[in-house]
Order: sequence, then structure tokens, then C-alpha cells
Amino acid sequence: MESVTQHDTSNNNESDKVNTGLDQKEENQTRQPAVPTTSATVIWTPRFIVLFALALVIGLSVDSLLTQVWSSRLIRAPWILLFHLLLLFTCLIATTIISRSRWIRMGGVFGSIWIIFTAINSFLPLFVPIATLDLGSPIPSLLNATISSALFGASICLSIERTLLTKWDIWFFRLALIGSTCAILLIYFITPAVNRSLNVFESDVAALALVLSLLVWWARPSCWKVQPGPTLLFGLVPAIELLLSIPSIGKGTTNFFLTQVSLLCFLLGFIRLLQSELRR
Repeated sequence: MESVTQHDTSNNNESDKVNTGLDQKEENQTRQPAVPTTSATVIWTPRFIVLFALALVIGLSVDSLLTQVWSSRLIRAPWILLFHLLLLFTCLIATTIISRSRWIRMGGVFGSIWIIFTAINSFLPLFVPIATLDLGSPIPSLLNATISSALFGASICLSIERTLLTKWDIWFFRLALIGSTCAILLIYFITPAVNRSLNVFESDVAALALVLSLLVWWARPSCWKVQPGPTLLFGLVPAIELLLSIPSIGKGTTNFFLTQVSLLCFLLGFIRLLQSELRR
């Protein structure tokens, strides 16, 4: 009799343990934190990616076609560049009006100055004889310095928008100010006294402004982290301009095609900013 009762009690104990384990599992399952169902905010919608890719492909195709038309002397280069500048100016004005950020609006002002003086520089050979421009005229160098300075101002304003001003960003702008001032003074004193002229000084300022415009975008990790698309597109504009300053590259159809590509990059960058402002 004692063995039977002991066997029953052991069975009861085992069943109690099983039931206790099941109850603990159910309690653990009910105590698990709920998984959030909210999805992350997507900036680049699939529709915009398709439209952006189409704009890029169509833009490059049209630029290639216009380059062939220009090389065949069917149309002059200033009118082709004016077509690109008008598209860019329209997108820039739309972005400036829609945006609520003062940095983007200031960048739009500098960008408008860049477009206006780029158009003047393109149409200048049609109204002023080329021989007059080649005889040491200060007009081309002054226009180049103005265009590069306006691009530098636009790069500063647009790159500051929504970027995390880290310690490196603060030190970058400090070093850029000190370094550019020292570079201008160094260029002035290194240049022989015979070659010191306003044209040479303005050309050096234009080249320095292009280098700083490139570094403002591509030398700051915060720009790549916060807005990688505009960083790549806007940084390509001064990079292409510096590439065209190389004598072996900046000639003929290559020069004209890359000039159109730089304007296309500027246009696509403002399209990306416009899409970002519309989603706010």
C-alpha cells in the first residue's frame, strides 16, 4: 500500500511540474514586449527613383545628341547652354520658393548669380570680338572669378542645410578661411613681378574657389551621411570644371559635352532638393 501511494504522489508531482512549466511559458509569452509595427521614413520613394533615373539617362542622351549637333555646326554652343541654364533656373526658383530653410534660399540666390554670369560668359563671344578678348582683356577672368565665387557661396549654403555640424565641420570652415587667405597671399608673392596682373590674380581666385567648392561637399563626412545624393551631384560640378581646366581635356567636343554634364548634375541636385522639400 505504501508503494502505491508513493507512486501516485510521484505522478502527481510530475504532472504538477509539467503544468507549472506550461504556465511559466504562457506568462513569458504574454510578458514579451510588443514589436513596434511603425516603419522607418523612406525619403527616396520608388516612383522618384524611377523618374530620377529616367531624367539622368535622358539628360545624358540629349547632351550627347546636342554635342553631335554642335560639332556639325548646326547650332551654336551658347544657345544649347542657354537651354540647360533655363531648365536649371526654373528648378532653382521652384526650390527656393517652396523651401522654408534660409540656407537653401541663400543657396538659391548664389545659384541664380552663378546661372546669370554663366549665361553672360557663354554669350560674350557673340557680342564681343574674340580678338578683343584675347588682347589681355580683364572681362573673361573677372567673369570666371565671379562664377566660381558664386558657386562657392552656393556650395556653403546648400551643404550646411541639415548637416550635423561636428567638430570637423567647424574646423573645416576655419581652416578653409585661413588656408584660402594664406594661399592667395602665397600665390601673389610667388608670382614674378612681371606677371603680376589683375587677370592672373582673378584666375587664381577662380581656381581656388572651385577647389573649396569641391572640398565643402566631398571633404565633410556629415554631408555624405545626411544628404549623399546632393553631395555627389553638387560636388561633381566643381570637379568637372577643374577637370576642364586641364589643357589636354578642355578642348573640342569633350569640353562641350562635360560642360553640359556639369549643368545636368547641378539640375539633378536641385531636383533632389526639391523632392526633399516637398516631402517635409
